[in-house]
Amino acid sequence: MENYLKENKVNWMQWKLRMPLVLFLLGLMAGIYQSFPKLFLIPNSYLISSIQYLGGIALLIWLFEKIGLNDKKVHFSVGILLIAAGFLIDFIFVGYR
Repeated sequence: MENYLKENKVNWMQWKLRMPLVLFLLGLMAGIYQSFPKLFLIPNSYLISSIQYLGGIALLIWLFEKIGLNDKKVHFSVGILLIAAGFLIDFIFVGYR
């Protein structure tokens, strides 16, 4: 393991944006969908609303993959801030009532 680390020079301070963006999107979309249910196509049907929620997240993740945003490397504190921002957005929109 030490030889692998010496040869590849892994920088633990740099994270790819993939997982922080997914967690941020989950918090953001959950907050928006639960706070503004009439903003979307069919707010009365629970099944259609669930499909729209999951489809919206999948579409954004696919878009981030296509434009290469998920492969960007950032400092780990930026990843932690994105995760915390997603949690706070969800908490403010939904849990703070």
